[in-house]
Amino acid sequence: MRKKLTAILLAFVCVLALTACGGSSKKSDEPAVEEGMKTMLFSQAENDAQQMDAIVKAGQIEEQKSESVIYAGLQGWESAKEEMGEIDFTADADGNGVADCFTEKSVTTDEDGNYIVTVGVAGQNRNADLVVTYAKDLSGYVSIATNVEYTFGELIQQAGLNTLLGMGTTFAVLILLSLIIALFGRLLTSAGKKKVAEEDKKEQEAAAKRAAAPAPAPAAPAASDDGQLVAVIAAAIAAYRAEAEPAAAPDDFVVRKIRRIRRK
Repeated sequence: MRKKLTAILLAFVCVLALTACGGSSKKSDEPAVEEGMKTMLFSQAENDAQQMDAIVKAGQIEEQKSESVIYAGLQGWESAKEEMGEIDFTADADGNGVADCFTEKSVTTDEDGNYIVTVGVAGQNRNADLVVTYAKDLSGYVSIATNVEYTFGELIQQAGLNTLLGMGTTFAVLILLSLIIALFGRLLTSAGKKKVAEEDKKEQEAAAKRAAAPAPAPAAPAASDDGQLVAVIAAAIAAYRAEAEPAAAPDDFVVRKIRRIRRK
């Protein structure tokens, strides 16, 4: 068991060593920026910060709209300035010619050879990093960004708020959909009940009309018809006998049965 753990630890150390070697070789491959160039780029970035602050204070951002990179940088500086507060560009306690509000952090190059300069700027309320990317021939700006610094607790709080906002929005939409579905269900149920009620009403009205209609006259009983027929036949027989047999009594006969003969 101890041998297995030792082997795993050795393998882990080897992986870390390879990673460190890979990172150091990659870092060494990047061209180093000369100190004179760094000083000039830091000075240029600090000057850019002061100029952007003056333009934002003067409300002249829209005048730079033709320069897309500068215009975006000014908008980012204006947004960050709301949290940073006022910036004192005049204080220079150590007399080195660099305002105390600036912290010169780094100058690196990207894969295209452009210079990425990061300068810390201290505001009255909050600090920020001004990241300016200059073209490799220093002919212009590639990008300008201002990133406000937040504490770890503030980042956690902001992440929590974003999570709650996202989840709250999702649940609100789901609740709204549920209410809409329930409303449609009630409307359909109400329409179905109304239709059934109308059909029942029509059936009741039809039944009432049938009950109010006069009943047909009952047919005469068959016995009454047979009695009349017997009387007629008996009268016909009596008349016949009075002519054919004058000596016979007219009622000297009895009709016992009458049968209908069906002719084919």
